[in-house]
Amino acid sequence: MSKARVIGSHAKLALDNLLSVKTLGPSDRNSVMLLFYAAENLLMAVLTSENIDLGVLRRKTGNHQLDRMIDALPDACTVKTDFAGVAELTAYATTFRYPTPGGRIPVSPERGDVEKWYRHLIGILNSCTQHFQVDRKDTEPVAGYDGPFR
Repeated sequence: MSKARVIGSHAKLALDNLLSVKTLGPSDRNSVMLLFYAAENLLMAVLTSENIDLGVLRRKTGNHQLDRMIDALPDACTVKTDFAGVAELTAYATTFRYPTPGGRIPVSPERGDVEKWYRHLIGILNSCTQHFQVDRKDTEPVAGYDGPFR
């Protein structure tokens, strides 16, 4: 599997998640999960460009831990600080998939927070697709560049 294909695919999946959020709207409870998965895919693209083995990282930090994935990025990575604005989405990785232990439906985040995370992720997506030279219209994109952000 080529590094460029992995990066392109992560960018495409993030784009698809963000397009779904736009369709559903910020009030739909599923939007925040899609935002989480967009953030995770964008992080995975950047980690791949840094030659960080995602399997090893997951075994070390656990699954769906955006904050720990961000910490794994080198400080020289110029988009590392951009991801800090969406690290709190970690809490929503599984929150809305199941009822609370008491059987209640979890309360959705505030609409303004969802809108803020969406805008932030669109900015990161734009940076990634530009940096990695990913064609957003391609159904199976391959990055034209697979080097790290510096």
